[in-house]
Amino acid sequence: MSNTDLIDEAIERYVSERMTGGRERATSRFLSYAHLKCAGSDVGEFMRHVTGLTRYYIDVTKVFENPFRGIEMAFLSTMLVVAIVSCWLLDNEATRLCGICVFSGTLVHGFALVRHISRKWLESDVMIAMYEEIVALVEQETTLQS
Repeated sequence: MSNTDLIDEAIERYVSERMTGGRERATSRFLSYAHLKCAGSDVGEFMRHVTGLTRYYIDVTKVFENPFRGIEMAFLSTMLVVAIVSCWLLDNEATRLCGICVFSGTLVHGFALVRHISRKWLESDVMIAMYEEIVALVEQETTLQS
């Protein structure tokens, strides 16, 4: 197992334990895992690598997992265009039924997409917060060891 794999496993264990058991339990398990996997002098280096990789994960999550920068916003803008076209269809008597059907479908799918975007946004914010907890924990631990 490479050093990056150990760090990834430690971060994943912290996140999963934090979701189920709380911060204190996740902290103690993370530190025990770090001390178990690394020898005495290697723990400091392991913690520095954890900090670097976790900050990288924070940056990646902010950029790539942001639903306001992804394909979801393209779909939402397309739904807005379809809603405008359906309002135009509602104006004409011959196409009113088609406009009603298209507008109602656009509303339903638009609300589902907004719900998906908000859920994804909240999940990415939670992950960023957990990664920041790991960085703070590692910085606190390296300060105590110094």
